[in-house]
Amino acid sequence: MTRDAPTPAQAAARWLARDDLDQSPQREQFAAWLEESQDNRDAWIQAHRIWDVFEDAEDSDLIAAMARAARRARPEPAAKPFWPRAVAASIAVLAVSATLLTGVHQGWFGGSEPARVAVEAGPSLTAVGRADYVTGKGQKSIVDLPDGTRVTLDVDSGIDVAFSGGRREVRLLSGRAFFDVAHDRAHPFAVRAGGRVVTALGTQFDVRLTSGALRVVLAEGAVSVAPVQARASEPPVRLAPGQAFTARDGAQGRVAPVDLDEALGWKQGVLEFHDKPLSEAVGLLNRYTRAKIVIRDPKVAALRITGVFRTGDARRFGRSVSQVLPVRMVARDADTYELVSTRR
Repeated sequence: MTRDAPTPAQAAARWLARDDLDQSPQREQFAAWLEESQDNRDAWIQAHRIWDVFEDAEDSDLIAAMARAARRARPEPAAKPFWPRAVAASIAVLAVSATLLTGVHQGWFGGSEPARVAVEAGPSLTAVGRADYVTGKGQKSIVDLPDGTRVTLDVDSGIDVAFSGGRREVRLLSGRAFFDVAHDRAHPFAVRAGGRVVTALGTQFDVRLTSGALRVVLAEGAVSVAPVQARASEPPVRLAPGQAFTARDGAQGRVAPVDLDEALGWKQGVLEFHDKPLSEAVGLLNRYTRAKIVIRDPKVAALRITGVFRTGDARRFGRSVSQVLPVRMVARDADTYELVSTRR
């Protein structure tokens, strides 16, 4: 009797249970499995998301027991049949996934939504001037503006609010902000950043300003993006949901489709990477933690990473990455960790 091939979700759970993915031939077999299909890559991201829930729920006896059972049920090499209890553990992990992921989105385990407090709010919301709301290292904030618009500020970000004479205008001074705009057809809502103005009526969009680069991601509704100083060579660009506008150093921008889960995961306390250089992933993670991760080896920096990772915990990231890449994390001092190669 032939044995049915495992589904991508079952295979992902089995790969996750292994602790030898940094060794040959497992490393090469795992890489080949990821390359086989987008379904495999999506299943791996989902498995990581579920496993992170287990890690965050160590105070739950039931979930902790399930996690221990899944870890004990390691699969044997692919040439041999999987142990029955490995299959059972994989199915158990997947069976509770919908419930657990719902719990994450509803905040069962805490930390999924920033506090609704203004951080260092300025005294005036009517004139252009100094920053009215700013966040520091590791801080995120939700700000409710007078018109009913809700702004989620990312870490190390600042906005200047100018509401007067029927005008609704915000300047993004640094960092990133997500805008859930209150609908008011008579008074368009404008965000200025990076030499451009993003105009909306009632919609949801994300604006990021870093190192001379501007990125606008539209989640819902419609927005237009135009230079602050009108230029015939660059007419306004209208975005549709699921599109991103990107421009660097004032150059003409471009529009491309975007994965909204990846682009907006930071609001839920996670960052999602699809085949990104490890150095780029570390750079983004470092914005959310006091302790920093450094990479000094160019070969380690060039490794590619795919996965969903919680923000704010450098050690957790190091543990997760070491499961799928030939690296390990070494503590250099109380606030610095280095990712080093395990290859000899």
